[in-house]
Amino acid sequence: MPRVFIAAPATTANLGPGFDCLGAALNMQNRLQAAWGSLLPFGGTKEELQTWLEENSRVEVRGEGAADLAEGGMGLFYQALASFLALNPKGLLAVQGLELHFTNAIPLARGLGSSAACIVSALALSKEILKEAGIDPDSLPLAAAAVDLDGSADNVLATLYGGACLNIMDGGVLQLSIPLKISPKLRFVVGVPELPLKTSKTRRVLPEKVALGEAVQNSARLAALVRALEAGDYSNLRELIQSPLHIPYRSRLIPGYQSIEELAYEAGALAVTISGAGPSVLALATDYFQAIGEAMVHGFGQAGLAARYVVSEVNSKGVVVERCR
Repeated sequence: MPRVFIAAPATTANLGPGFDCLGAALNMQNRLQAAWGSLLPFGGTKEELQTWLEENSRVEVRGEGAADLAEGGMGLFYQALASFLALNPKGLLAVQGLELHFTNAIPLARGLGSSAACIVSALALSKEILKEAGIDPDSLPLAAAAVDLDGSADNVLATLYGGACLNIMDGGVLQLSIPLKISPKLRFVVGVPELPLKTSKTRRVLPEKVALGEAVQNSARLAALVRALEAGDYSNLRELIQSPLHIPYRSRLIPGYQSIEELAYEAGALAVTISGAGPSVLALATDYFQAIGEAMVHGFGQAGLAARYVVSEVNSKGVVVERCR
């Protein structure tokens, strides 16, 4: 019975002006142990395979979001798994005796890429299943399918490959992904409140159009931010991390955001912004990590929210897959 161990990292997207195009992997991981039996041809559609997998799998979830996921919240994983298996040129496969044991560390709906980690975990598992079926998964457009499932490339490609990357999309299709080097001296301090906030809600508060001047301003900041991160020049990060495209609108959905930002800067942060779609708040720093984290937690507390913080380097490995004996 084949068994695999899969670890998929969290991500933080946007980093201010890199709206929907810049993401970095973090050292916080969801872990999956999976086992399965025989593989048989499946005569239905991709959607029917998804339903069949849901009804014929054993799943256990521990850690972050366990209660929500155990109560029917695994749909995205099965959708992704069925979508990747559907790329098999020999046809759909029924995976008999599928056992899934998740140990999650990434909070759900907090702007830390939990959906991307779910999709990439399914991608990694599908690759192992396809290998058992005699298919070379590297010949299939799995990464493109992952981007399509997630809706953007920033989180999912950082989870898949690790590190940081700048992605160019056109009409929902990935055109180019450029890896970025970030010094290990730079840390990501993330304040995580006990407040789930779905990306769909944070999308609705964004304007459909932006002024030309704001677009130019954002482009200039993004170009300078990428150069500063790669050069290790953090002297202007506080200015470069700003973005008129989404931060003024999404910050209104985060209780106490302005105060949290100010407290983090007072504690020694180099730059502060929203992690992904929020509500987590991200601070970049080279020192004073504990003080910054505690300051953000205090700021959330003043706004009536319990919170915690994590400190992370950029995860350079991306998803990790090991065969279990």
